[in-house]
Amino acid sequence: MRKLKITGGILRGNVIKMEDHITGRHTASKVRESIFNMLGDISGKRVIDLFSGSGIIVFEAISRGASHGAFVEIDKKLIKNIEENINCLGIDGLCRVLHMDVFVAIPFLHKTEEIYDIIFMDPPYEKGYISKTFKALKDSIIYHRDSIFVVEHSKREMIKNNLSDSWGIIKEKRYGDTMVALINKIVH
Repeated sequence: MRKLKITGGILRGNVIKMEDHITGRHTASKVRESIFNMLGDISGKRVIDLFSGSGIIVFEAISRGASHGAFVEIDKKLIKNIEENINCLGIDGLCRVLHMDVFVAIPFLHKTEEIYDIIFMDPPYEKGYISKTFKALKDSIIYHRDSIFVVEHSKREMIKNNLSDSWGIIKEKRYGDTMVALINKIVH
């Protein structure tokens, strides 16, 4: 059993459990702390993680004051793991879990008129998911003019090449092979 610790907020020190048979890359605690330092106060914000994996980013956000957290994940084992951790933390009233592909979830959320203040995405590296996700977000709006998009990606992926003129990079930081970019929608 692997364990990921929540690094800040009211749930700080609580452990998110991951079964050993579940594979994948998880956002390191140092990177998570940096992301939330860049974002500042997120009290009352609605957050969503489009490629949730372990769900640690949404757990961190709720711990730090987010009013609602949505997890989007296609892998059934990861969904089960996220749901178990939600129950263990006692935060089920603050969460929504969507067991679906990101490119189905975005139009679904658009149709249900859900709007998020912070949209996280940490897709598999170097597979073209970033530009495809931003295209889906442009077609199906689940954000407002002040929403922030947090994208974790490989240093080999030039994020500017994955964005249309509709999006602008606010800040970008590097952590070894990982880059984190804060992006917003450019209002013309």
